[in-house]
Amino acid sequence: MGAPIINADEFAAFVLVLLRFSMIVAFAPVIGSPNVFTEAKVAIALTMTFVVAPTVAYTAELMPMTWFGFAWLAVGELLTGLVMAFMVRLILETANMAGEYLSFQMSMTMVNLLDPQTGAQVPVVSRLVYIVFILIFLYANGHLIVIKALVDSFQVAPVGVVAFWRPETFSEVLSAVGRMYVLAVKIAAPVVGVLFCAKVSFGIVAKTVPQMQVLFVGMPLYILAGLALTGFSMDFWPRLVGQALFEVQVALGRLLELLAPF
Repeated sequence: MGAPIINADEFAAFVLVLLRFSMIVAFAPVIGSPNVFTEAKVAIALTMTFVVAPTVAYTAELMPMTWFGFAWLAVGELLTGLVMAFMVRLILETANMAGEYLSFQMSMTMVNLLDPQTGAQVPVVSRLVYIVFILIFLYANGHLIVIKALVDSFQVAPVGVVAFWRPETFSEVLSAVGRMYVLAVKIAAPVVGVLFCAKVSFGIVAKTVPQMQVLFVGMPLYILAGLALTGFSMDFWPRLVGQALFEVQVALGRLLELLAPF
């Protein structure tokens, strides 16, 4: 029995599909976490590629037969997967930003933990909000949205003809970053508003009764009220995260149209 014949065009298309999947697995939320073993990430990327690659349509004439041509298409696939992963990852990065707002208002900016995602020190409140966001993300099937968008991307932007240099692509990414700031403000708004009023009230008390140690009284109150309000406001978080996932899904559709060939 002879060895199977490997078509060069099919192999090139398989590698390009693998590159796009690899960027999603490396940088997407949850799957791209450093806590996930590298071997598991490689297995996930290869499994998904073996399943999807036979269904991906490509033009054999566009498959490059030179190293330079293949490297050019590989860069396009890497950037496509990276931009898609970045768009979805912004939702969870909103948790860190909202946690920064909450920590500042609760006077807990000095209480930090090591973030395993980035290796940086982040406030403990940010870690709390981040964990809740991950649970909501998984409950809302956010990981399936990422996989579906990636599979659909091969129909809109097939391998070998990706036009990732359009200026509108960067405008779409910047719009996604702007929505991240808006979502972070919505998450932290109830706590920030109430604690701001509390600080103004303590300022008036400090002017009225100078003998009162407002600092020692206010600090524990800010933390207690902030944690309580954060717990009460969590009821609205699934609705906000679900709306953000829907907006990301629509944005990914527009982004894939921009990544399609001219």
